[in-house]
Amino acid sequence: MKTTDCIAAPVQAQERNQLRRRDADLAVVMRWLRDYVSEPSPRLGRNGPVCPFVPPALSQDAIRFRFRYAVDGRDPGQLTAALAAEMTAFRDTVERPGRSGASLASLLVVLPDTGPAGWATLDRVYAELKDTAVDQGLMIGQFHPRCDERGVRNAAFPVSRAPIALVAIRHMAPHDLLFLHDRRDWFAAYRGQFAELVDAGRLRDPLLRELYASAVLRHGLDAPRRGGWCDGALWIGD
Repeated sequence: MKTTDCIAAPVQAQERNQLRRRDADLAVVMRWLRDYVSEPSPRLGRNGPVCPFVPPALSQDAIRFRFRYAVDGRDPGQLTAALAAEMTAFRDTVERPGRSGASLASLLVVLPDTGPAGWATLDRVYAELKDTAVDQGLMIGQFHPRCDERGVRNAAFPVSRAPIALVAIRHMAPHDLLFLHDRRDWFAAYRGQFAELVDAGRLRDPLLRELYASAVLRHGLDAPRRGGWCDGALWIGD
């Protein structure tokens, strides 16, 4: 046996083990997406799946996966830098939504090596990451076994629990007003993207219309044109 063969054998075995682990972790995430995120829950406070976008996104193969085994979350700087790089790459490579303002394209950054300490770090850096995302016209969400993010319509429901820590990244969508109306800078970023949609009368959901009008007044911004509440359709997800 050549020396190069002796080196190649353990390397190939290591690669096979890594592939098997990735496949096993992907299977766990896919079960979570299909059996929880794509299904209704009586605790949501509304009809439909936990996330209405996920079933069509899965059927159209619009969800990409990135496994970050070298990131365990114990170093906040490493975790923040890794996720910020993923957000920038997504923004630069995934086409922005068209006229509807919504896109099924998304990226799940899976962090299988994070444990309870890493989950806590993810919670701590999430606020900074969300600021970065909104500035780039993106939205992110953190998920892990102990995540305490609550549902929009039921504050008693910890909606963002997942069997493996992960972060979802996607382009900002019209329904994200649910999460962006409270802060002036977030709402200004939202309005910068969707003011034309509102003015065209395509923000039909009564809750979103109410949140939008209230945010305009609360943040001291110009009121939308009256024609903004006419017709159109918009899915809701929270």
